[in-house]
Amino acid sequence: MKNSWWKVPLYCMAASWICFQLEIRWLGQWAIVTLPDGSITSDTTRWMILSTGLFLAVVLIGGLLFFRKMTRKEILFSSSVLAVLNVVLGLLANLIQHSLPYLTVFWAELTEWSRIFSQILSQLGVNPWVSAFLVWLLPPYIFLLFGKKENNNQ
Repeated sequence: MKNSWWKVPLYCMAASWICFQLEIRWLGQWAIVTLPDGSITSDTTRWMILSTGLFLAVVLIGGLLFFRKMTRKEILFSSSVLAVLNVVLGLLANLIQHSLPYLTVFWAELTEWSRIFSQILSQLGVNPWVSAFLVWLLPPYIFLLFGKKENNNQ
């Protein structure tokens, strides 16, 4: 696998951290609205639009700049590493969230890039645990669309 097992996890975690920072520091202000009574809330539709834009940016940047030269087999293996990490660390973060809440926030920072899926599943009323497993497992495999076919000359 040419030691490429780490590329999708590293890219997705770095992209997630950047997305989280963008949302918290600058872009999230667009989704905050002041109601007529003076109270402040967030607009779910705006958050979904923001999350969709960030997701598409992460996928296109990663797919076109970082994963185009990788084979689909390499991307599949690397995405599977991320999926396993997501499940293990996601379960751990959820199990210890009451005793170590900062780890849950840290985990959110590292998985922010695919947040749109959990938002959509939540809107559809999907069980939170089913939603979590789907979000942990499926999004990394979207990068397979950008991989090159196997080179038979190797």
